Amino acid sequence: MSASEPTAEEAERLIDAMAPLMGLEVTETYRPGVVLNLQIALRLAALVASADLGDHDEPAPVFEA
Repeated sequence: MSASEPTAEEAERLIDAMAPLMGLEVTETYRPGVVLNLQIALRLAALVASADLGDHDEPAPVFEA
């Protein structure tokens, strides 16, 4: 699976594998939304994981936009 651009099929396979392990039932009514949200979450995770952090970087105590 491509971390930056997961396909709907890849997201569906991940849902099929993980939902039973988590005790979730994803009905056909909600499946398209779950697939879309998983694709977005995986893209955002790839963006965060791509940030180049040094060994001494610390989280900011206050977030400022």
